[in-house]
Amino acid sequence: MIHRFVTAALAGLALLQPALAADNAIATARDSIKKAGTELLSTQKEYADLRLALYREVNKLDDQVITLSKELRTLERDEELRTSKVRSLEREVETRKADFTYASGVLNQYAKAIISRLHPAESQLYKTEIETLDQKATAATGDPVAEVVDRCKILETGIKRLSAIAGGHRFDGKALGRGGQAVEGTHFIAGPAVLFASADKLFEGVASTADTGAGLAAIVPLAETNGTIAKAIESGEGTVPLDATGGRAIEAALKNPGGDHGGGAMEHLALFGDIAKNMMFDGWIAIAVCVLMIAIGWTIAARKILYLNSIEKGTKEFIRQWSLLSSDLTAIDHGDKRSVDSLGGNADPATQKLIEKSPLYEIYHIGSDEIRHRLENDRTHKKGLTGRSIQAIRAALDAGMVRCQHKLTDGLVYLTISIAGGPYVGLLGTVVGVMITFALIAKSGEVDVNAIAPGIASALLATVAGLVVAIPALFVYSYLNNRIKSMVGEIQVFIDEFVAKMAEFYQGSDNQGTVSKVIE
Repeated sequence: MIHRFVTAALAGLALLQPALAADNAIATARDSIKKAGTELLSTQKEYADLRLALYREVNKLDDQVITLSKELRTLERDEELRTSKVRSLEREVETRKADFTYASGVLNQYAKAIISRLHPAESQLYKTEIETLDQKATAATGDPVAEVVDRCKILETGIKRLSAIAGGHRFDGKALGRGGQAVEGTHFIAGPAVLFASADKLFEGVASTADTGAGLAAIVPLAETNGTIAKAIESGEGTVPLDATGGRAIEAALKNPGGDHGGGAMEHLALFGDIAKNMMFDGWIAIAVCVLMIAIGWTIAARKILYLNSIEKGTKEFIRQWSLLSSDLTAIDHGDKRSVDSLGGNADPATQKLIEKSPLYEIYHIGSDEIRHRLENDRTHKKGLTGRSIQAIRAALDAGMVRCQHKLTDGLVYLTISIAGGPYVGLLGTVVGVMITFALIAKSGEVDVNAIAPGIASALLATVAGLVVAIPALFVYSYLNNRIKSMVGEIQVFIDEFVAKMAEFYQGSDNQGTVSKVIE
């Protein structure tokens, strides 16, 4: 019984063993899941902590980035300020350099000029000192401070000299007396006047500004001074012959005691003022007309010269551009205005603006327009240009040359009027003035040279005015006329060349024997 029970129990255990094993597996799996869940929760918590730490770190880095950005902008502003200051300092340095160069140049010029301004009598006082300082300053070009200091010393010497001269500078020295002998004595400089008295009081006079080559002044001796110059130099009081010309006037007076009544250029010019005072109303009318003719003629001449200069520059440039186009004249017949204006694309806008002033450019435009007009009826360009077409184009070019010649000579008639009419207007004023002068003399009944001379002189002034109108106008007209003739000759040569090139590139069936005839 027991055996059966045991057997049954064992059999039941055998049957229960798989179920128990499954329960154990489930429990194990459950424990594993629970453990995994715990680990997952722990991992999630660690991840959350790490993420929070990372967020904090990122926020901290963002704050640092913002701080660094602010510092960077501050540094950039500082850099801009420093750059601006550096540029300002560089400009200031350049300004200081320019100021130094200018000041040094002025002082250098002063050093050179003061030597030439010294009176020969002063050479023994200042010349050696100034030349020594100038040589030191020139040698000190590597040391700007030393250079300026030495040149300022020269300036100080010059100021000291001016102060001494202004107050009357008295000093002992030598001068060249009679026979060119060096004489010991005392100099007295008062502005431009330099006096000298020998030590023995036997020789005195005015120091001349003539360069003797000996570094000493030559003395112009004065007679009948009775020692007044020596007394005045010694005591500082008295009357002396002060000559502002440095002795030249006294020297001239000694050489020519009778004087010179011939007068100089300035004296002659001054006489014109005296003559004008006696000018009559009719003379003033003639002179006013002459002045008007001068104003008109010279204005037109100046404008014409400027105009010819401008078109000559344009002509030279046009000829250079034409030499590039003339090798293929067909570049102007396709109707492209821009290509025609730029001579087949060879001339840039600046060059085109320059050559537009040339009359050759106008002739060229006439020829290109005529060529395109006659080729419009022949789209394939097979027939070319006939002899009659070339003759017609040549006629159009000749007409353009005539118009250009009119432009070139426009205004020259005023010069010819000045040349022809100026002397006659002046002569009319002179004749009327002389006639009125003699009428007044006849009315007064007295013949007096002093009464006749002013009237005749003032009347002749009108003739002078007329000649002043005509003579310059004649020279200017000849000059302009020659230039215009040269310009017209260039136009003629260009027309011949244009016709020859046109016949060559647009050769038709009947123009082969016409080219030389058209050119002739």
